[in-house]
Amino acid sequence: MKVIFLDFDGVLNAEADICRYGVCILSPQIRLLKQIVDATGANIVLSTSWREHWSAEEAACDQTGLLMNDIFSQHGLQIWDKTPDLRTRREVEIKSWLDAHPETEQFVILDDALLSADFMNDHFVKTSSYFGGLDEADVKKAIEILGVQS
Repeated sequence: MKVIFLDFDGVLNAEADICRYGVCILSPQIRLLKQIVDATGANIVLSTSWREHWSAEEAACDQTGLLMNDIFSQHGLQIWDKTPDLRTRREVEIKSWLDAHPETEQFVILDDALLSADFMNDHFVKTSSYFGGLDEADVKKAIEILGVQS
């Protein structure tokens, strides 16, 4: 299984963007995310702080989580899972999720924060919130990390 650990702020939006309906996801960036999914078949796992609104069981999503599902669905995407909320650093939460899912063969982390942990050295794509979030170069790097040559 291939996995994309996904942050929202600074990946699917940028610092200057205006949020609508409580969710900040821009169409150009989500279309870039779809390119990664289409090229690799990877599952999307939320590592963003926005994950608190989402649940795998739609009835357990709040209004924001339902809107997230709707936005992803409109772009032919689906959220597969989320990292646990351990009230600690994102790296620790991602590692915890990976430990619980040994079937994960390859993964990439898309985030604008500077994350660092040994297990992520070759799996991290740092996006730039200043320059609009996820871009074509990030897509190419993520696809390569997931083991597909572009």
